[in-house]
Amino acid sequence: MTDIVFRGPKDPGEFPHWRFETLDIDYHPQTASIWMNYRADAPQCYTLTMLVELLQLRDSLRALSESAFIGGFPFRYLVMAAKRPGVFSLGGDLATFAAAIRRQDLSTLVTYAHACVDLVYSYSQSLDLPIVTLCAVQGQCLGGALEAALAFDFIIAEENAIFGLPEVAFNTFPGMGAVTMLTRRVGSALTQQIIMSGETYTGRQMFELEVIDEITPPGASREAAVEWMRESGDRKWRRRRAIAEARRRSHPVTHDELIRITELWAECSARIDERDLRHMERLVRAQQRLIGARQKAPENDRLLVSNSS
Repeated sequence: MTDIVFRGPKDPGEFPHWRFETLDIDYHPQTASIWMNYRADAPQCYTLTMLVELLQLRDSLRALSESAFIGGFPFRYLVMAAKRPGVFSLGGDLATFAAAIRRQDLSTLVTYAHACVDLVYSYSQSLDLPIVTLCAVQGQCLGGALEAALAFDFIIAEENAIFGLPEVAFNTFPGMGAVTMLTRRVGSALTQQIIMSGETYTGRQMFELEVIDEITPPGASREAAVEWMRESGDRKWRRRRAIAEARRRSHPVTHDELIRITELWAECSARIDERDLRHMERLVRAQQRLIGARQKAPENDRLLVSNSS
């Protein structure tokens, strides 16, 4: 059973020197952008600790925007990026999933899933702030990482980046936003094709499928993101913000929809059979090898999350 304990926002007066275990926060004054970077030494999947910190960062940015300190650090863009070469993020914490399924702990799956969709919903609404969100992808962006990226207003990716939704391999489906966010971008038919195939796609292929907005040569995603934000300054920023808002109004995403889908994911995942579970556990070992450090699957974690979505 996973307990939920709420964690409040960081002090706006300490920005941009906020400290997290799994995230590095940078402020880029030339583009009025805040960069939310997955740290190179952090687990390259969404552990409970990382989810907590992402939710706390969301609330911290909201608090900053309402504080007197925002005048010194105006921001128009929020950028999600990663600092580990070759890996953007491997998505959900399969070790946590497998352990919960082994002990038939549906509550932990639901709690984890709710935290994920609270975050994804916030991203889909640009954190309810007057900003444009941008995801800059290099390396592997799989499962829940792709779901989070799809919730951002715009996506830039290196042409050799790897995208995929592998959940079908262990007889479940991506339940933290992919169905909703992909459908909003490319329609239901292509969404079903991408999800049901379980295939991986390069950044170039995703650009050709119109899932992402821009591609850049290998190793150039950060520079390309900065140049994209600099381009035409305020004029293009206003247009981009209007386009993102128009997309939200024409294809609205509701928190209730995301919750209902993710609870279906939790029920589906809890019922996978032994063969599928063993395959998931093999992927856990592969994930841990790629990350470079073994992670213990928690049995009695305290999940610290924010109480707003």
